[in-house]
Amino acid sequence: MPTHKKHLDFDLRLSVEGDRYFAKVSNSPAGESEKSQISLQFGSESLEALRLRLADAVRRRSGSGVSPASKEESLLREFGDQIFRAIFRNTFAVATKFEASLGIVRERSDELEGLRVKLHVDSPELALLPWEFMFDKAMGHEDAYLCLNNRSPIVRFLDIEGPPTRLPVDGPVRILGMVSNPCAAEWPDLDVEAERTRIDMALKDLPAGSVELKWVHGGSTDRLFDMMQEGPWHIFHFIGHGGVDEYTDEQGQQRTRGFVLMQDGDGKPVKVYGSGLGGMLQADGSLQLAILNCCEGARGAISSAGASLVSWGLPMVIAMQFPITDGASARFAERFYRSLSMGETVEHALTTARQGMLCAGGMEWGIPVLFSRSGSSVVFQAGVRKTPVTPITVTPPASMSTLPTYAVAPVVNLKAQDEFRKMLSRRSGAR
Repeated sequence: MPTHKKHLDFDLRLSVEGDRYFAKVSNSPAGESEKSQISLQFGSESLEALRLRLADAVRRRSGSGVSPASKEESLLREFGDQIFRAIFRNTFAVATKFEASLGIVRERSDELEGLRVKLHVDSPELALLPWEFMFDKAMGHEDAYLCLNNRSPIVRFLDIEGPPTRLPVDGPVRILGMVSNPCAAEWPDLDVEAERTRIDMALKDLPAGSVELKWVHGGSTDRLFDMMQEGPWHIFHFIGHGGVDEYTDEQGQQRTRGFVLMQDGDGKPVKVYGSGLGGMLQADGSLQLAILNCCEGARGAISSAGASLVSWGLPMVIAMQFPITDGASARFAERFYRSLSMGETVEHALTTARQGMLCAGGMEWGIPVLFSRSGSSVVFQAGVRKTPVTPITVTPPASMSTLPTYAVAPVVNLKAQDEFRKMLSRRSGAR
């Protein structure tokens, strides 16, 4: 197992008051800062419209291979540079704490890996933005994105009272995978086998007894519930579709909530919202990490399916903020699990996965979002049980379940959301 250098935390809180944006360093190696107004100049364009434009740029750049910077990449880089400069360079109170913190890390480089940027985004509208594309020109090279560097991982931190209670992993790390690919014209068929195969390949060379991998038969909530009873499980990996619905609350306010798409006994799609999925997963009490490899599982951050799982008690969740192609999804899974299985932290494994996606070209490496409520990295150091176990037990998912599903919302897309999803799914294989 590798020897881990620790990260120091740089906690940055972002908020909105009226039409003004604010930032405050709530914790850092150099101390706190005062709350300061920041200048984010997006013109007359709404943040939602900006998010859609950035998502489309990622889509257009996907699968293009390694090539000179395109206009889409230039757009994403300019956005990343703009938000980084506005906060970490041009806001004096934040900039001084950031530079001082970097200096402390440099002075202790023999024992420290770097500075973990923990974003506490209080505003739903700011949470829409893809902060993972923050770009620091001062680093002096073209790929100066913070989250592509192990020295500067980005975490979306959720302020939830009470630390998650999790016991150390005793014996093999147990991974429960689930594939949901319902039969519906409005949801494109996914190449789920490629991702499953890459996960299997990433884990196959581990020592006997160190990892157990099982797959849920079918894509229904009932089958998932049944498999959860065979725990403990330490990682849950979902492959399928996801999205966000809008609704009006009791006060007449427009809200959003994220969902993953599962299926009923006839293979038809049903939406399972983050709260329902969280209720099933947290009952196990041992789950350390969930990965939602589906479209828009991180959209909106605060109300997303990924954030909902963290609010239900999971220490860490990785979810996707934009549609992701099947190829990029499979590469992410392989690189992530290969790094994680070597004893790396979740942050390090995610950075490695991003770097692997970058090598294949495109900008989809910025799609994964890491949500956390954990004060430190979750490190999986698989032990070995005294009784022999099969290193990897692969139980292929069935095409559909014959069991009834729980009461979940039917699939009824809002017109605007449906048009946007169709636009982003024009490329074959986009989730």
